Amino acid sequence: MNRILVWALLGLCIALSGCRTTIPMPDYGQQTIANYGQTQPDINQIEQSIIKAAVSLGWQAHVVDAGKVEATLNIRTHQLVVMITYDETHYKIDYVDSTNLKYDGKSIHRQYANWVRNLMNRINANNVRS
Repeated sequence: MNRILVWALLGLCIALSGCRTTIPMPDYGQQTIANYGQTQPDINQIEQSIIKAAVSLGWQAHVVDAGKVEATLNIRTHQLVVMITYDETHYKIDYVDSTNLKYDGKSIHRQYANWVRNLMNRINANNVRS
């Protein structure tokens, strides 16, 4: 009987660990502009590849200032706003605001990490093709 109880509790712990909806707020830091071509892309090419990457993943993106693109993702009842700052060699994605993502200053909905990583991967892929 004790063995059944132990296995039941272990199964419950495993099931509940998958239900965690928030993670510590990730900081991806500065990312190097990926480039495997002969020439380094110029600032306008980088800006366009960032916007193209965001739009291709369903984000709305617009230039706020030189070296800054604001991107907004709306999925069902969730909204995420990030600021992408960039220069000729690096870019950085920073959290700006969100709705229904349980952000409390230290943690956020776990889907945030997937959305931002997907955006970073697409930006890198676009710059490689530029």
